[in-house]
Amino acid sequence: MGRLGPAADDHRHGDHGRPNGANDTIGTGRKDGWAEPDLSLLGTGRRAPPPFPLHLLGPWSGWCERKAKGASAPVDYVAVALLASVGAAIANVRWPQAGTAWSEPPVLWCAEVGPPSSSKSPSMDAAFNLVRFAEDRMADGFEQIQQEHATAKQACEARIEAWKVEVKTAVKNGDSAPVMPADAQEPPAPVRPRIRVADATVEALGALAAGLPRGLLLVRDELAGWLGAFDKYGGGGSDRAFAIEMYGGRAYVVDRMKNPEPLRIRHLSVGVLGGVQPDKLEMILNGPDDGLASRLLWAWPETKPEFHLARGAQDDGPMQRAFARLTDLLQLHDEFGHPEPVIVPLAREAEDRLEAFARDIVERCHMASGLLAGTLGKARGHCLRLSAVLEYLWWCGGTEELEPKTISPDAVTAAADLLNAYFLPMAERVFGDAVIPVAERRGMLLAQHLRQNRIAEFNARDVRRQIGGMLRDAADMEAACKQLVEAGLIRPRFTRVGEGKGRKALNYEVRPEVQTDRPFGLSPVPEKISPLVPAVPMAPIAAISPLERFRFELNRPVGVHVGLSS
Repeated sequence: MGRLGPAADDHRHGDHGRPNGANDTIGTGRKDGWAEPDLSLLGTGRRAPPPFPLHLLGPWSGWCERKAKGASAPVDYVAVALLASVGAAIANVRWPQAGTAWSEPPVLWCAEVGPPSSSKSPSMDAAFNLVRFAEDRMADGFEQIQQEHATAKQACEARIEAWKVEVKTAVKNGDSAPVMPADAQEPPAPVRPRIRVADATVEALGALAAGLPRGLLLVRDELAGWLGAFDKYGGGGSDRAFAIEMYGGRAYVVDRMKNPEPLRIRHLSVGVLGGVQPDKLEMILNGPDDGLASRLLWAWPETKPEFHLARGAQDDGPMQRAFARLTDLLQLHDEFGHPEPVIVPLAREAEDRLEAFARDIVERCHMASGLLAGTLGKARGHCLRLSAVLEYLWWCGGTEELEPKTISPDAVTAAADLLNAYFLPMAERVFGDAVIPVAERRGMLLAQHLRQNRIAEFNARDVRRQIGGMLRDAADMEAACKQLVEAGLIRPRFTRVGEGKGRKALNYEVRPEVQTDRPFGLSPVPEKISPLVPAVPMAPIAAISPLERFRFELNRPVGVHVGLSS
């Protein structure tokens, strides 16, 4: 299991004065009046994004590629949304277990970072279409269940009215009042089966988690908005505490203001998936040091200004039915009728591989600090969760009819590779950019815009309006231009419009080398390739009766629970 190498970015923001030219010199030796260039602002200030190891998704790799191409987006966004959706689909249904006492829900918290219009939402929609099909299949026959509940409710109300008459009669005659009959107790209202939710309030999520014990996926277009709303109306930190508990799958009680009876959630397991704009990262990363940011798996690929229409007929039916196999998996129930996840143990060799990965992570934790240390501390738990997600992802899209009885060594190896080759380097990329001073990031943003668009001359006001965001204000744009002038990347060419004494037009000339694809001979970033995991071809999937499954869940038959650990 390879360690993370050094940050792979071409130029860090603190490397001023380091030889950066094509021949290991500071400048290019030009004699045309340009100052010696400081190339640190031409980099992003963060390590380059690793390629997503798509082969680790087995039979789903081709589907991810097609959906990413159709959305004109990096495949990372589609693949990560798929992983989060699978984890939510089996959240409280199947828990992986390593050793005799370590088990976790396979829910994942995933953050997809990118600027506006980077196709994050269309990419996530590809996975949500799978979820929507599964939800429709789970809810097939729900209207009949609602009618039966309405009938049962009316019957209970009639029994209560009859009982009230009996109580009045007994009291009038001086007799003991009869006890309310058991069949007069109104049954709980059925909740439409679903996986994806959008309401993030504690009471709403708690009610859904209590009524839908299989687990949920909270989807937010902007994760920073969700985190920023914590305890907005008071609460003393309870909102953030509830969010952290959503990750662990433990029992939880929500006290309600308008109802004396609290909500009791057997296993609070809620996955999270959402987008984050780069300039909103600080809101997440600079929050309380409670480990919330360390729970996130990050995806921040480079986005290209491209657009392609999806052409040709695409039949998503096989993959929709494949994903829906996950919702056919049943929960067991304990002796009190409470739904419990089925524990899926790791095979012996899989445990050995997880143990080796965890030991490696412990060593790396000693050499890390800050946010990265927290992320490394969560890595072994992420490896256990991802091993279950990958095992069931391969199964539902493959040829195996019977579900896995154990988590295989291949699944643990693939999970470790996914962390080592992708998610941990992505965390370094995210955390590294977040610590760059805001003023310097503005200069980088302007330099990148000039470089990408091959701009030779520009007016500060016009470019400010084009870029917006961190450069929206004139003062910020002026400071960014000053940075680039000092770095020798642009120089002023101020002129006045007309013959009057008006304000000079803030025009600038861009250094010719900045306009090239590889300014000053920058070298490309090497890629890390992980070993292949064999893919399995798709197979037809037999449907079961959703109504029969739903009745089973609603009636909660008492079963024998196998191996649940606390």
